Amino acid sequence: MPTAAQSSAMNLRYSVRLGTPIAALMLAGAGLAETMESTSTQVELGAYVARASGCMSCHGEDLSGGYRIETPMGTIVASNISPSGKYGIGGYSRDDLAKVLRRGVSPDRRLYPAMPYASYRGMTDEDIDALHVWLQDQDPVDKEPDHATDLPFPFNIRTGIMAWNWLYLGDRDLPETDDPVLRRGAYLVDHLGHCGECHTPRNGFFVMQDDQYLAGEEIDGWLSPNLTAAPVTGIGTWTEQDINDYLRTGHAGNVVQAAGPMARFVEHGTSHLDEDDLAAIAAYLKSLPVIEAGVQDMPAIPPVAEREEPRHHYGQIRAEMAQTLARGDLTEPEQLYLDHCAACHSVSGKGQPQAYYPPLVQNAALRRADAGNLLQVLIHGVPAGKLYRAPAMPGFEDELSHDQIAMLANYTRTTFGERPDSSLTAADVQRAIDPEDEMPAPLRTLQVAAWVGLIGLIVLIVGGTMIFWWLARRRGLKRQEN
Repeated sequence: MPTAAQSSAMNLRYSVRLGTPIAALMLAGAGLAETMESTSTQVELGAYVARASGCMSCHGEDLSGGYRIETPMGTIVASNISPSGKYGIGGYSRDDLAKVLRRGVSPDRRLYPAMPYASYRGMTDEDIDALHVWLQDQDPVDKEPDHATDLPFPFNIRTGIMAWNWLYLGDRDLPETDDPVLRRGAYLVDHLGHCGECHTPRNGFFVMQDDQYLAGEEIDGWLSPNLTAAPVTGIGTWTEQDINDYLRTGHAGNVVQAAGPMARFVEHGTSHLDEDDLAAIAAYLKSLPVIEAGVQDMPAIPPVAEREEPRHHYGQIRAEMAQTLARGDLTEPEQLYLDHCAACHSVSGKGQPQAYYPPLVQNAALRRADAGNLLQVLIHGVPAGKLYRAPAMPGFEDELSHDQIAMLANYTRTTFGERPDSSLTAADVQRAIDPEDEMPAPLRTLQVAAWVGLIGLIVLIVGGTMIFWWLARRRGLKRQEN
Protein backbone atom coordinates (compact mmCIF):
# COMPACT_ATOMS: atom_id res chain seq x y z
CA MET A 1 0.00 0.00 0.00
CA PRO A 2 1.19 3.60 -0.60
CA THR A 3 2.62 5.36 2.42
CA ALA A 4 0.70 8.21 4.03
CA ALA A 5 3.06 10.66 2.36
CA GLN A 6 2.45 9.14 -1.09
CA SER A 7 -1.32 9.12 -0.57
CA SER A 8 -1.29 12.76 0.52
CA ALA A 9 0.69 13.76 -2.53
CA MET A 10 -1.56 11.82 -4.90
CA ASN A 11 -4.65 13.35 -3.30
CA LEU A 12 -3.04 16.76 -3.69
CA ARG A 13 -2.44 16.25 -7.41
CA TYR A 14 -5.98 15.00 -7.93
CA SER A 15 -7.32 17.99 -5.94
CA VAL A 16 -5.39 20.38 -8.12
CA ARG A 17 -6.83 18.72 -11.23
CA LEU A 18 -10.32 19.06 -9.77
CA GLY A 19 -9.83 22.74 -8.97
CA THR A 20 -9.70 22.57 -5.15
CA PRO A 21 -9.08 26.08 -3.69
CA ILE A 22 -5.45 26.83 -2.82
CA ALA A 23 -6.41 27.64 0.79
CA ALA A 24 -7.72 24.10 1.20
CA LEU A 25 -4.52 22.68 -0.22
CA MET A 26 -2.54 24.65 2.36
CA LEU A 27 -4.25 22.55 5.03
CA ALA A 28 -2.63 19.38 3.76
CA GLY A 29 -0.05 19.65 6.53
CA ALA A 30 3.26 21.17 7.45
CA GLY A 31 5.10 18.26 5.84
CA LEU A 32 3.76 19.06 2.35
CA ALA A 33 7.14 19.97 0.89
CA GLU A 34 8.65 16.77 2.22
CA THR A 35 5.67 14.79 0.88
CA MET A 36 6.00 16.31 -2.58
CA GLU A 37 9.73 15.61 -2.62
CA SER A 38 9.09 11.98 -1.64
CA THR A 39 6.44 11.63 -4.30
CA SER A 40 8.70 13.22 -6.91
CA THR A 41 11.27 10.53 -6.16
CA GLN A 42 8.57 7.87 -6.48
CA VAL A 43 7.45 9.24 -9.83
CA GLU A 44 11.03 9.28 -11.09
CA LEU A 45 11.59 5.68 -9.99
CA GLY A 46 8.23 4.65 -11.44
CA ALA A 47 9.15 6.13 -14.81
CA TYR A 48 12.36 4.11 -14.79
CA VAL A 49 10.52 0.92 -13.83
CA ALA A 50 8.05 1.52 -16.68
CA ARG A 51 10.95 1.82 -19.14
CA ALA A 52 12.76 -1.24 -17.80
CA SER A 53 9.49 -3.20 -17.95
CA GLY A 54 8.80 -2.24 -21.56
CA CYS A 55 5.38 -0.77 -20.77
CA MET A 56 5.55 1.73 -23.64
CA SER A 57 6.63 -0.95 -26.13
CA CYS A 58 3.10 -2.36 -26.13
CA HIS A 59 0.98 0.41 -24.65
CA GLY A 60 2.61 3.39 -26.41
CA GLU A 61 4.31 6.48 -25.06
CA ASP A 62 0.93 7.90 -24.06
CA LEU A 63 -0.14 4.53 -22.57
CA SER A 64 -3.26 4.44 -24.75
CA GLY A 65 -2.59 0.86 -25.92
CA GLY A 66 -3.36 -0.59 -29.32
CA TYR A 67 -0.28 -2.70 -30.07
CA ARG A 68 -1.43 -5.94 -31.71
CA ILE A 69 0.11 -9.27 -30.76
CA GLU A 70 -0.62 -11.97 -33.33
CA THR A 71 -0.85 -15.46 -31.86
CA PRO A 72 -1.98 -18.80 -33.33
CA MET A 73 -5.19 -18.33 -31.32
CA GLY A 74 -5.93 -14.86 -32.69
CA THR A 75 -5.08 -11.23 -32.05
CA ILE A 76 -4.49 -9.82 -28.57
CA VAL A 77 -4.48 -6.03 -28.30
CA ALA A 78 -2.68 -4.07 -25.59
CA SER A 79 -5.16 -2.13 -23.48
CA ASN A 80 -5.26 1.52 -22.40
CA ILE A 81 -3.22 1.81 -19.17
CA SER A 82 -3.39 5.57 -18.86
CA PRO A 83 -5.16 6.93 -15.73
CA SER A 84 -8.42 7.38 -17.63
CA GLY A 85 -11.30 6.52 -15.32
CA LYS A 86 -13.47 5.15 -18.15
CA TYR A 87 -11.02 3.61 -20.59
CA GLY A 88 -7.85 3.02 -18.58
CA ILE A 89 -6.69 2.22 -15.07
CA GLY A 90 -7.55 5.47 -13.32
CA GLY A 91 -9.51 3.60 -10.68
CA TYR A 92 -6.78 1.08 -9.89
CA SER A 93 -5.43 0.99 -6.35
CA ARG A 94 -1.87 -0.05 -5.70
CA ASP A 95 -3.10 -3.53 -4.77
CA ASP A 96 -5.13 -3.72 -7.99
CA LEU A 97 -1.94 -3.07 -9.96
CA ALA A 98 -0.06 -5.68 -7.95
CA LYS A 99 -2.71 -8.30 -8.78
CA VAL A 100 -2.42 -7.43 -12.47
CA LEU A 101 1.37 -7.70 -12.43
CA ARG A 102 1.60 -10.84 -10.32
CA ARG A 103 -1.56 -12.79 -11.11
CA GLY A 104 -2.95 -11.30 -14.32
CA VAL A 105 -6.17 -10.30 -12.58
CA SER A 106 -7.62 -6.78 -12.96
CA PRO A 107 -10.66 -5.41 -11.11
CA ASP A 108 -12.95 -6.20 -14.05
CA ARG A 109 -11.41 -9.12 -15.92
CA ARG A 110 -8.60 -11.64 -16.23
CA LEU A 111 -5.71 -10.87 -18.57
CA TYR A 112 -4.25 -13.17 -21.18
CA PRO A 113 -0.66 -14.32 -20.52
CA ALA A 114 0.45 -12.20 -23.49
CA MET A 115 0.62 -9.60 -20.72
CA PRO A 116 3.81 -11.03 -19.16
CA TYR A 117 2.60 -11.40 -15.59
CA ALA A 118 4.34 -14.79 -15.42
CA SER A 119 7.58 -12.75 -15.42
CA TYR A 120 6.34 -9.57 -13.72
CA ARG A 121 5.25 -11.59 -10.68
CA GLY A 122 8.87 -11.35 -9.52
CA MET A 123 8.73 -7.53 -9.28
CA THR A 124 9.56 -6.04 -5.89
CA ASP A 125 6.99 -4.23 -3.77
CA GLU A 126 9.07 -1.05 -4.03
CA ASP A 127 8.99 -1.09 -7.83
CA ILE A 128 5.26 -1.79 -7.91
CA ASP A 129 4.65 1.09 -5.46
CA ALA A 130 6.64 3.47 -7.65
CA LEU A 131 5.08 2.24 -10.90
CA HIS A 132 1.59 2.81 -9.50
CA VAL A 133 2.43 6.37 -8.44
CA TRP A 134 3.94 7.11 -11.86
CA LEU A 135 1.05 5.59 -13.83
CA GLN A 136 -1.52 7.62 -11.89
CA ASP A 137 0.58 10.75 -12.44
CA GLN A 138 0.35 10.55 -16.26
CA ASP A 139 -2.17 12.32 -18.47
CA PRO A 140 -5.31 10.25 -19.06
CA VAL A 141 -6.20 9.23 -22.60
CA ASP A 142 -9.97 9.03 -22.82
CA LYS A 143 -10.40 6.62 -25.70
CA GLU A 144 -10.29 2.93 -26.43
CA PRO A 145 -7.60 1.39 -28.65
CA ASP A 146 -8.50 1.33 -32.35
CA HIS A 147 -8.65 -2.47 -32.31
CA ALA A 148 -9.97 -5.02 -29.83
CA THR A 149 -8.72 -8.44 -28.80
CA ASP A 150 -10.21 -11.03 -31.14
CA LEU A 151 -9.96 -14.69 -30.13
CA PRO A 152 -12.24 -17.59 -31.12
CA PHE A 153 -14.32 -19.68 -28.73
CA PRO A 154 -13.47 -20.87 -26.10
CA PHE A 155 -10.37 -18.67 -25.74
CA ASN A 156 -12.51 -15.54 -25.76
CA ILE A 157 -13.94 -16.64 -22.40
CA ARG A 158 -11.44 -15.19 -19.97
CA THR A 159 -12.51 -17.28 -17.00
CA GLY A 160 -10.70 -20.17 -18.70
CA ILE A 161 -7.42 -18.45 -17.83
CA MET A 162 -8.06 -19.47 -14.21
CA ALA A 163 -7.15 -23.03 -15.21
CA TRP A 164 -3.97 -21.86 -16.98
CA ASN A 165 -2.91 -19.87 -13.93
CA TRP A 166 -3.70 -22.75 -11.58
CA LEU A 167 -1.66 -25.18 -13.65
CA TYR A 168 1.27 -23.04 -14.75
CA LEU A 169 1.58 -19.81 -12.78
CA GLY A 170 3.98 -20.32 -9.91
CA ASP A 171 7.61 -20.27 -8.88
CA ARG A 172 9.97 -20.84 -11.77
CA ASP A 173 13.28 -22.67 -11.92
CA LEU A 174 15.53 -19.81 -13.09
CA PRO A 175 19.29 -19.33 -12.58
CA GLU A 176 20.21 -17.96 -9.17
CA THR A 177 23.30 -16.07 -8.01
CA ASP A 178 24.72 -14.35 -4.94
CA ASP A 179 26.73 -11.83 -6.94
CA PRO A 180 25.00 -8.41 -6.56
CA VAL A 181 25.69 -7.35 -10.17
CA LEU A 182 24.45 -10.63 -11.60
CA ARG A 183 21.47 -10.56 -9.25
CA ARG A 184 20.52 -7.11 -10.55
CA GLY A 185 20.96 -8.34 -14.12
CA ALA A 186 18.79 -11.37 -13.38
CA TYR A 187 16.04 -9.15 -11.99
CA LEU A 188 16.12 -6.94 -15.09
CA VAL A 189 16.21 -9.85 -17.54
CA ASP A 190 13.94 -12.35 -15.80
CA HIS A 191 11.30 -10.03 -14.38
CA LEU A 192 11.24 -6.37 -15.42
CA GLY A 193 12.53 -6.91 -18.95
CA HIS A 194 10.64 -10.25 -19.26
CA CYS A 195 13.14 -11.37 -21.92
CA GLY A 196 12.10 -14.99 -21.54
CA GLU A 197 8.59 -14.23 -22.80
CA CYS A 198 9.93 -13.94 -26.36
CA HIS A 199 13.26 -15.80 -26.19
CA THR A 200 12.18 -18.99 -24.38
CA PRO A 201 10.53 -21.91 -26.22
CA ARG A 202 6.94 -22.68 -25.19
CA ASN A 203 4.99 -25.91 -25.06
CA GLY A 204 1.61 -26.60 -26.64
CA PHE A 205 -0.16 -24.58 -23.96
CA PHE A 206 2.15 -21.56 -24.41
CA VAL A 207 4.02 -22.22 -21.18
CA MET A 208 7.67 -21.14 -21.09
CA GLN A 209 10.00 -24.13 -20.83
CA ASP A 210 12.49 -23.19 -18.14
CA ASP A 211 14.83 -26.05 -19.02
CA GLN A 212 15.33 -24.17 -22.32
CA TYR A 213 15.37 -20.71 -20.76
CA LEU A 214 16.34 -18.01 -23.29
CA ALA A 215 17.29 -20.64 -25.89
CA GLY A 216 15.30 -18.88 -28.63
CA GLU A 217 11.79 -18.89 -30.09
CA GLU A 218 9.89 -17.64 -33.14
CA ILE A 219 7.02 -15.20 -32.67
CA ASP A 220 4.79 -13.84 -35.44
CA GLY A 221 7.41 -14.50 -38.12
CA TRP A 222 10.32 -12.97 -36.16
CA LEU A 223 13.16 -15.03 -34.73
CA SER A 224 13.94 -14.25 -31.10
CA PRO A 225 17.42 -15.80 -31.00
CA ASN A 226 19.20 -17.87 -28.40
CA LEU A 227 20.49 -15.54 -25.66
CA THR A 228 22.68 -18.05 -23.84
CA ALA A 229 26.45 -17.93 -24.31
CA ALA A 230 26.46 -20.81 -26.80
CA PRO A 231 29.40 -20.10 -29.15
CA VAL A 232 27.55 -20.86 -32.40
CA THR A 233 23.80 -20.79 -31.79
CA GLY A 234 23.83 -18.16 -29.03
CA ILE A 235 25.68 -14.98 -28.12
CA GLY A 236 29.02 -16.58 -27.28
CA THR A 237 30.87 -14.30 -29.73
CA TRP A 238 29.21 -11.16 -28.37
CA THR A 239 31.23 -9.14 -25.89
CA GLU A 240 29.54 -7.55 -22.90
CA GLN A 241 30.12 -4.21 -24.64
CA ASP A 242 28.31 -5.52 -27.74
CA ILE A 243 25.28 -6.36 -25.58
CA ASN A 244 25.48 -2.99 -23.82
CA ASP A 245 25.66 -1.08 -27.12
CA TYR A 246 22.86 -3.12 -28.67
CA LEU A 247 20.46 -2.47 -25.81
CA ARG A 248 21.38 1.21 -25.63
CA THR A 249 21.38 2.08 -29.35
CA GLY A 250 20.09 -0.94 -31.27
CA HIS A 251 23.51 -1.27 -32.94
CA ALA A 252 26.54 -3.35 -31.99
CA GLY A 253 29.95 -3.59 -33.57
CA ASN A 254 28.65 -2.56 -37.02
CA VAL A 255 27.45 -6.16 -37.45
CA VAL A 256 24.02 -6.34 -35.80
CA GLN A 257 21.00 -4.05 -35.64
CA ALA A 258 17.70 -4.43 -33.83
CA ALA A 259 14.53 -4.69 -35.91
CA GLY A 260 10.88 -5.59 -35.48
CA PRO A 261 9.61 -6.09 -31.91
CA MET A 262 13.15 -5.86 -30.52
CA ALA A 263 13.61 -2.44 -32.08
CA ARG A 264 10.43 -1.33 -30.29
CA PHE A 265 11.79 -2.62 -27.00
CA VAL A 266 15.10 -0.83 -27.50
CA GLU A 267 13.36 2.39 -28.57
CA HIS A 268 10.89 2.54 -25.70
CA GLY A 269 12.70 0.50 -23.06
CA THR A 270 16.36 -0.44 -22.83
CA SER A 271 17.70 2.72 -24.48
CA HIS A 272 16.49 4.59 -21.37
CA LEU A 273 18.36 2.43 -18.85
CA ASP A 274 21.51 3.61 -17.10
CA GLU A 275 24.92 2.16 -17.88
CA ASP A 276 25.17 0.16 -14.65
CA ASP A 277 21.93 -1.67 -15.40
CA LEU A 278 22.93 -2.35 -19.01
CA ALA A 279 26.25 -3.71 -17.77
CA ALA A 280 24.41 -5.91 -15.25
CA ILE A 281 22.17 -7.31 -18.01
CA ALA A 282 25.19 -8.06 -20.21
CA ALA A 283 27.08 -9.75 -17.36
CA TYR A 284 24.06 -11.87 -16.43
CA LEU A 285 23.41 -13.02 -20.01
CA LYS A 286 27.04 -14.01 -20.45
CA SER A 287 26.88 -15.99 -17.20
CA LEU A 288 23.90 -18.15 -18.19
CA PRO A 289 24.37 -21.89 -18.75
CA VAL A 290 25.08 -22.65 -22.39
CA ILE A 291 22.20 -24.20 -24.33
CA GLU A 292 22.96 -25.22 -27.91
CA ALA A 293 19.61 -24.67 -29.57
CA GLY A 294 18.61 -23.45 -33.00
CA VAL A 295 19.67 -24.11 -36.58
CA GLN A 296 22.57 -21.66 -36.67
CA ASP A 297 25.69 -23.17 -38.27
CA MET A 298 28.09 -20.28 -37.68
CA PRO A 299 28.07 -17.43 -35.15
CA ALA A 300 25.57 -14.72 -36.06
CA ILE A 301 28.31 -12.18 -35.51
CA PRO A 302 32.02 -12.98 -35.88
CA PRO A 303 34.35 -12.86 -32.89
CA VAL A 304 35.88 -9.41 -32.40
CA ALA A 305 39.25 -10.46 -33.82
CA GLU A 306 37.62 -11.58 -37.09
CA ARG A 307 35.43 -8.55 -37.70
CA GLU A 308 36.19 -6.31 -40.63
CA GLU A 309 36.45 -2.60 -39.90
CA PRO A 310 34.14 -0.91 -42.44
CA ARG A 311 35.53 2.28 -43.90
CA HIS A 312 33.64 4.68 -46.10
CA HIS A 313 35.30 7.46 -48.03
CA TYR A 314 33.70 10.59 -49.46
CA GLY A 315 32.38 9.88 -52.95
CA GLN A 316 33.00 6.16 -52.59
CA ILE A 317 29.44 5.05 -53.31
CA ARG A 318 29.15 7.27 -56.39
CA ALA A 319 32.44 5.95 -57.78
CA GLU A 320 31.51 2.32 -57.10
CA MET A 321 28.09 2.79 -58.69
CA ALA A 322 29.52 4.38 -61.83
CA GLN A 323 32.11 1.64 -62.22
CA THR A 324 29.59 -1.15 -61.70
CA LEU A 325 26.89 0.32 -63.94
CA ALA A 326 29.47 0.52 -66.74
CA ARG A 327 29.64 -3.24 -66.78
CA GLY A 328 27.61 -4.98 -69.42
CA ASP A 329 27.29 -8.31 -67.68
CA LEU A 330 25.23 -7.50 -64.58
CA THR A 331 23.09 -10.38 -63.40
CA GLU A 332 19.48 -9.80 -62.32
CA PRO A 333 20.31 -10.09 -58.59
CA GLU A 334 23.18 -7.61 -58.98
CA GLN A 335 20.92 -5.18 -60.80
CA LEU A 336 18.26 -5.49 -58.10
CA TYR A 337 20.83 -4.76 -55.42
CA LEU A 338 22.20 -1.74 -57.31
CA ASP A 339 18.73 -0.33 -57.87
CA HIS A 340 17.41 -0.78 -54.34
CA CYS A 341 20.27 -1.17 -51.85
CA ALA A 342 23.64 0.07 -53.04
CA ALA A 343 22.93 3.80 -52.68
CA CYS A 344 22.80 3.34 -48.89
CA HIS A 345 24.76 0.16 -48.21
CA SER A 346 27.31 0.64 -51.05
CA VAL A 347 28.16 -1.72 -53.89
CA SER A 348 30.78 -3.38 -51.70
CA GLY A 349 28.31 -3.77 -48.82
CA LYS A 350 30.41 -1.66 -46.46
CA GLY A 351 27.58 0.78 -45.81
CA GLN A 352 28.06 4.24 -44.37
CA PRO A 353 28.69 3.67 -40.65
CA GLN A 354 29.25 7.37 -40.00
CA ALA A 355 25.70 8.05 -41.19
CA TYR A 356 24.30 4.91 -39.48
CA TYR A 357 23.61 3.10 -42.76
CA PRO A 358 24.77 -0.33 -41.55
CA PRO A 359 27.35 -2.43 -43.37
CA LEU A 360 26.06 -5.65 -44.86
CA VAL A 361 29.46 -7.34 -44.74
CA GLN A 362 29.37 -9.84 -41.85
CA ASN A 363 25.92 -8.57 -40.85
CA ALA A 364 24.10 -10.88 -38.43
CA ALA A 365 20.81 -10.80 -40.37
CA LEU A 366 22.64 -12.18 -43.41
CA ARG A 367 24.72 -14.73 -41.52
CA ARG A 368 21.79 -16.42 -39.81
CA ALA A 369 20.71 -19.82 -41.13
CA ASP A 370 17.15 -18.74 -40.40
CA ALA A 371 16.50 -15.90 -42.85
CA GLY A 372 13.16 -14.91 -41.32
CA ASN A 373 14.32 -11.64 -39.80
CA LEU A 374 16.09 -10.59 -43.02
CA LEU A 375 12.91 -11.22 -45.01
CA GLN A 376 10.84 -9.26 -42.49
CA VAL A 377 13.16 -6.26 -42.87
CA LEU A 378 13.17 -6.47 -46.67
CA ILE A 379 9.38 -6.75 -46.71
CA HIS A 380 8.44 -4.18 -44.07
CA GLY A 381 11.54 -2.00 -43.73
CA VAL A 382 12.49 -0.13 -40.57
CA PRO A 383 10.72 3.17 -39.76
CA ALA A 384 12.84 6.21 -38.94
CA GLY A 385 13.44 6.83 -35.26
CA LYS A 386 13.43 3.19 -34.24
CA LEU A 387 17.18 3.03 -33.71
CA TYR A 388 19.67 5.56 -32.44
CA ARG A 389 20.24 8.14 -35.24
CA ALA A 390 19.42 5.53 -37.88
CA PRO A 391 17.53 6.68 -40.99
CA ALA A 392 14.51 4.81 -42.25
CA MET A 393 14.82 1.79 -44.48
CA PRO A 394 11.96 1.32 -46.95
CA GLY A 395 10.14 -1.98 -47.18
CA PHE A 396 9.77 -3.59 -50.61
CA GLU A 397 6.48 -5.46 -50.20
CA ASP A 398 4.64 -3.10 -52.56
CA GLU A 399 7.57 -2.41 -54.87
CA LEU A 400 9.10 -5.81 -55.63
CA SER A 401 7.58 -9.19 -56.38
CA HIS A 402 8.00 -12.06 -53.96
CA ASP A 403 10.49 -13.64 -56.38
CA GLN A 404 12.55 -10.44 -56.47
CA ILE A 405 12.61 -10.11 -52.68
CA ALA A 406 13.78 -13.73 -52.41
CA MET A 407 16.41 -13.08 -55.07
CA LEU A 408 17.65 -9.99 -53.22
CA ALA A 409 17.86 -11.94 -49.95
CA ASN A 410 19.77 -14.77 -51.60
CA TYR A 411 22.22 -12.35 -53.22
CA THR A 412 23.00 -10.41 -50.04
CA ARG A 413 23.32 -13.56 -47.91
CA THR A 414 25.87 -15.19 -50.20
CA THR A 415 27.72 -12.00 -51.22
CA PHE A 416 28.04 -10.32 -47.84
CA GLY A 417 26.80 -12.77 -45.21
CA GLU A 418 29.37 -15.51 -45.90
CA ARG A 419 26.59 -18.02 -46.50
CA PRO A 420 27.83 -20.75 -48.89
CA ASP A 421 24.43 -20.85 -50.57
CA SER A 422 20.89 -19.53 -50.20
CA SER A 423 17.77 -20.86 -51.89
CA LEU A 424 14.91 -18.73 -50.57
CA THR A 425 11.81 -18.66 -52.77
CA ALA A 426 8.66 -16.61 -53.24
CA ALA A 427 6.90 -19.10 -50.95
CA ASP A 428 9.33 -18.20 -48.14
CA VAL A 429 8.53 -14.53 -48.68
CA GLN A 430 4.80 -15.26 -48.54
CA ARG A 431 5.25 -17.17 -45.28
CA ALA A 432 7.14 -14.20 -43.83
CA ILE A 433 4.28 -11.88 -44.82
CA ASP A 434 1.60 -14.21 -43.52
CA PRO A 435 3.17 -16.63 -41.01
CA GLU A 436 1.44 -19.97 -40.87
CA ASP A 437 1.02 -19.99 -37.10
CA GLU A 438 -1.06 -23.11 -36.64
CA MET A 439 -2.73 -23.56 -33.30
CA PRO A 440 -0.77 -26.13 -31.25
CA ALA A 441 -2.40 -29.55 -31.13
CA PRO A 442 -3.26 -29.42 -27.39
CA LEU A 443 -5.11 -26.13 -27.83
CA ARG A 444 -6.84 -27.34 -30.97
CA THR A 445 -7.99 -30.42 -29.05
CA LEU A 446 -9.20 -28.18 -26.24
CA GLN A 447 -11.11 -26.03 -28.71
CA VAL A 448 -12.79 -29.04 -30.33
CA ALA A 449 -13.68 -30.45 -26.92
CA ALA A 450 -15.17 -27.09 -25.90
CA TRP A 451 -17.35 -27.00 -29.03
CA VAL A 452 -18.44 -30.61 -28.50
CA GLY A 453 -19.26 -29.81 -24.89
CA LEU A 454 -21.19 -26.68 -25.87
CA ILE A 455 -23.17 -28.49 -28.55
CA GLY A 456 -23.86 -31.34 -26.12
CA LEU A 457 -25.08 -28.84 -23.51
CA ILE A 458 -27.38 -27.18 -26.05
CA VAL A 459 -28.76 -30.57 -27.13
CA LEU A 460 -29.26 -31.49 -23.48
CA ILE A 461 -31.07 -28.24 -22.72
CA VAL A 462 -33.24 -28.38 -25.84
CA GLY A 463 -33.94 -32.09 -25.43
CA GLY A 464 -34.74 -31.66 -21.75
CA THR A 465 -37.07 -28.75 -22.52
CA MET A 466 -38.90 -30.76 -25.18
CA ILE A 467 -39.26 -33.76 -22.87
CA PHE A 468 -40.54 -31.52 -20.08
CA TRP A 469 -43.01 -29.88 -22.48
CA TRP A 470 -44.16 -33.31 -23.76
CA LEU A 471 -44.68 -34.67 -20.23
CA ALA A 472 -46.52 -31.53 -19.16
CA ARG A 473 -48.78 -31.72 -22.24
CA ARG A 474 -49.48 -35.40 -21.59
CA ARG A 475 -50.46 -34.70 -17.99
CA GLY A 476 -52.75 -31.93 -19.21
CA LEU A 477 -54.47 -34.30 -21.64
CA LYS A 478 -54.97 -36.88 -18.93
CA ARG A 479 -56.56 -34.31 -16.69
CA GLN A 480 -58.96 -33.36 -19.51
CA GLU A 481 -59.85 -37.01 -20.04
CA ASN A 482 -60.57 -37.44 -16.34
